[in-house]
Amino acid sequence: MKRTIGFLGIALLLSCGSTRVFAQADAPTPKASETKVETAPATYRLTYTLTEMDGGKRIGTQHFSLTVNPGKEGRIRLGSKVPIAMESSNPASLAPAQVQYQDVGLFIQVRLKESAAGVLADSEVQQTGVSEEQSTVGRGDPVIRQANLQNTALLTLGKPVMLGSLDVPGSTRHLDIEVILEVVR
Repeated sequence: MKRTIGFLGIALLLSCGSTRVFAQADAPTPKASETKVETAPATYRLTYTLTEMDGGKRIGTQHFSLTVNPGKEGRIRLGSKVPIAMESSNPASLAPAQVQYQDVGLFIQVRLKESAAGVLADSEVQQTGVSEEQSTVGRGDPVIRQANLQNTALLTLGKPVMLGSLDVPGSTRHLDIEVILEVVR
């Protein structure tokens, strides 16, 4: 009798287990080509080249690189902060003048968007510097020179694109701005 109960228990256990095995076998297994694998978005490296020219003579070339993902924004800020004394509202006041700081140097900001034709780069490149000229408004206040370029360009991998050429007012100099796009991963 104990043996019969043992056999019935094993038979019952096997029958329950076999149902589960058949249920698993009935579910179709997806083919490797049908499985969806999420891929990480591409990361791009943008290299901006700024070439300063005076007449037909190259004064200097600078390269700046940053990595950006599509839909995100990348920024480079390189330079200094220049103090500018603000006038007091009451000239007879002995209170010290307020000081504000102006960023000078290079500022690059870019946002990428992928399209079927390539990668759109919405760029802003701004270069500012302190001029040796003296301000006519306040003694000691600096004169800030700036060159600013904002545009959208369609970039192709590995091909340099000239974003623009800016003349520096009051001089024979100009600034050429070029960018090249590479895939990091």
